[in-house]
Amino acid sequence: MNSSTVDGAAIFRRPAESRYLENPRGFRQHYLDWPGAALPVVLLHPKRSSARHWDHMVDALDSPNRVVAPDGRGHGLSDYPKDGYTVPELGQDVVAFLDALRIPRAYFVGGATGGNLCVWLAATCPDRVAGIAVVDPGMSVPKHIADEVIRQTREEHDFPDFETAKATMHFHDLWPPAVYDHYASHSFRERDDGRWEWRYAAEAARLIAHSLDADPVWDMAAAVRCPTVLVRGATSAVFTEDHMARLVGLIPQARVVHLKDAEHTPAQENPEGMAAEVDALIAAG
Repeated sequence: MNSSTVDGAAIFRRPAESRYLENPRGFRQHYLDWPGAALPVVLLHPKRSSARHWDHMVDALDSPNRVVAPDGRGHGLSDYPKDGYTVPELGQDVVAFLDALRIPRAYFVGGATGGNLCVWLAATCPDRVAGIAVVDPGMSVPKHIADEVIRQTREEHDFPDFETAKATMHFHDLWPPAVYDHYASHSFRERDDGRWEWRYAAEAARLIAHSLDADPVWDMAAAVRCPTVLVRGATSAVFTEDHMARLVGLIPQARVVHLKDAEHTPAQENPEGMAAEVDALIAAG
């Protein structure tokens, strides 16, 4: 891993610039911007996550392209509107984000729900999409996992202190310690009453989860024509081998990767391996 730490804080060879814009769809949106040349790469995080999901992967990229990663509505440092959390609405947020930054065309990399959004964008706005990396998407999530996610949003959102909050982080078993510590430092906020909570809106996460149950992405996947890489964490229980086989049947031109040393969050579990797949997508374009 290229990054190092000083007094527990991650130091990256390619640090991001933290910025805000007014999304034309009516909310203030935070995003990370890694300056660069050539066609931009837009990173779309999972639900219950933030743009910081990608820090270590971006640091491992060889491609010189500009990279931008928005915090979706209801997540990270963006505003938390009460509605707008269906997959198509979140996709429209991404298009509006591109318009606000005057990005006519880009590569898109999305993890979990962000992977669903990549498929939606490629099928709906093909002229805006140079290529997609769909990373362990949230398509037909097994019911016991979906139910557990909903339980976590209800029962594990409010904490007495930071260490208790950090101990509840999900999908982190394979994360390198530096990734775990860095991501935790950006994942919670201290409230005025001294308690801690996640940097996402719990109700927003539930609304997205319910949207995934009726997600149109399976039906839309056959319309994807752009260069595509489908990345599954090799031991993922969320996006199964059967899910991958079904998606490959709909996007037969896709390159298929079962990323070693990764489960449901490949960009955090194996950031170097995930970065190599993004570099390959850009090189193929």
